[in-house]
Amino acid sequence: MKTNTDTQSLNSGVQPACPACRGDLRFLDNKLACTSCDRQYPLIDGFPDLILGERYSVDSGEQVMLNEEITNRRTVDEYYVPLFHNLFGKREARILSLGCGVGADVDALCDAGFDAYGIDNGVRSSAWKRRKHQSHLIMANGKHMPFADQTFDCVFCGCVFPHVGVQGSSYKVTDDYHEQRQLLASEMARILKPGGKIIASNPNRWFPFDIFHEHTAGSLHMRPTLPTNPLLLSRSDYQKLFAPAGCVRATGLPVEGYWSFANSKKHLKGRIASIPVRLAFRIASAIKPLRTSFINPWIIVMIEKAESHG
Repeated sequence: MKTNTDTQSLNSGVQPACPACRGDLRFLDNKLACTSCDRQYPLIDGFPDLILGERYSVDSGEQVMLNEEITNRRTVDEYYVPLFHNLFGKREARILSLGCGVGADVDALCDAGFDAYGIDNGVRSSAWKRRKHQSHLIMANGKHMPFADQTFDCVFCGCVFPHVGVQGSSYKVTDDYHEQRQLLASEMARILKPGGKIIASNPNRWFPFDIFHEHTAGSLHMRPTLPTNPLLLSRSDYQKLFAPAGCVRATGLPVEGYWSFANSKKHLKGRIASIPVRLAFRIASAIKPLRTSFINPWIIVMIEKAESHG
């Protein structure tokens, strides 16, 4: 990313805005300066740091990030690309990955012909130097989006909401968890075009176990979770969060193909343990009413923003 002029735009596509006032940003002395409110933002690892509010500070080693690059790319190639082609046809849809992590999903979507961008408020920007489409990656907090209204056709996130309104890295929610999640939902809807789509996924609140956190490649970690625990979300939770932001429905999508279980398949115990999960995914994907029911460990929900009526 070039920074040798105080008038250069950030990239040739979407122009990020000041997350505080949504004013224009320009490079100034190796920083980004807002032309409206005079706030200045640094560059971290050469990428714009537009984070307002808290940061997701859980660190990961290089091996973990390399594994994320492989798994995230596979998920996009095998699940999201077919889904987005089905939703948007041959149109070059503009898509935002919220919580893009190492950014491999943005590369994969751009390579597939989409105008894709990614934001993350964690500590994975060091991996972005390996990305092909570096100018499409920005450090930002989803509750304070650095974009103008109605910028994207689609916003998607994987297991982001269960980390919002949570006490540190625990499984306990804060007293204001609902307000924090509603703020995130409002921002996602704000930057979405009328008729646009939001895709959100996470472990299903109705399933009696959270099998996706703290698991290892050779085993299946069964963390019991009651449906009364608000840490995880259900389809109806998403419906309630997004309805005040002008979204009209939330529907369950097929899960099959989202997870490859690549790491689990490397070990005999992992292969055995994954059999009932893969079976549940197959059944729930085939029968629509079961996609967000208690038999499905993981849910993928599509929320649709209402069309504009002029």
